[in-house]
Amino acid sequence: MVWLNGEPKPLEGRTLKEVLEELGVALERVAVLLNEEAFPGAEVPERVLKEGDMVEVVALMQGG
Repeated sequence: MVWLNGEPKPLEGRTLKEVLEELGVALERVAVLLNEEAFPGAEVPERVLKEGDMVEVVALMQGG
């Protein structure tokens, strides 16, 4: 299982970018943590997810 935002999901063997696109995530509006390494959503690596990976998707918001 891959942990996506704290929930186990059977996502092994697919790339992180594929998964996010299938979920309808607007990549330009998020940041992604992959095993504690941060990436701007638009620069998510084409890495294949494996058992035990931890992914957190965080929406970016403007403050004021």
